[in-house]
Amino acid sequence: MKVSTREKKILYTGIVIAVLILIYYAATEFMPGDGESIADKVDLQEKLLVRQKELVGYKGYYEKRIEDAEDEIGKIQKRLLPANSTSAAGTELRRLLTDFASESGVAIMTTSNMPDRKVDDSDSLIKVSVRIAVQSSLEDLVHFLSSIRNHDRFLKVEEMAINTNIVTVANIQRRQIRPPLNLVISGYVNVPPPDEPAAKHGENGTQKAAAR
Repeated sequence: MKVSTREKKILYTGIVIAVLILIYYAATEFMPGDGESIADKVDLQEKLLVRQKELVGYKGYYEKRIEDAEDEIGKIQKRLLPANSTSAAGTELRRLLTDFASESGVAIMTTSNMPDRKVDDSDSLIKVSVRIAVQSSLEDLVHFLSSIRNHDRFLKVEEMAINTNIVTVANIQRRQIRPPLNLVISGYVNVPPPDEPAAKHGENGTQKAAAR
């Protein structure tokens, strides 16, 4: 995942502000007075140039910071669900859970989608969740939960509760008399916010103000 335009603007704005503050500090600290000799002024100018050269040297440092931020965001992106919408992310999450259940010997009895939730302090990160009811032995359940935890994508078991209302005759005949277990599993997807609608042709600030 590349750094978004908004994140780049924030990083570059911070760099510019830091450099301007340092330049202002250097200029005010070495500002020559009225009664100083030409030699003193030249000496102060040389010191100011050295300070400015040091400031220019910070460019590589901040560029490295930006590269590190891009790498970190890329690592995070790889752990998100590979989708460009919450509906596609929900489908991918259900597919993963079905695969885990098949590999672990766990029976998924019911599946239902949970409301999507926007992650705090993020413009595009959304949590998608699925509620499932599973029936299995304890060993198979442990295998199932381990598959969720150790998967490359960041998946999280949000809730776990025993459903005492569903005990079928078939389960009793198979000697699976433990009530089904309700689980809520969540994953995350990056969905950029939609662009703001463009103003209608001929509409200007005066017309908008009049409309209000």
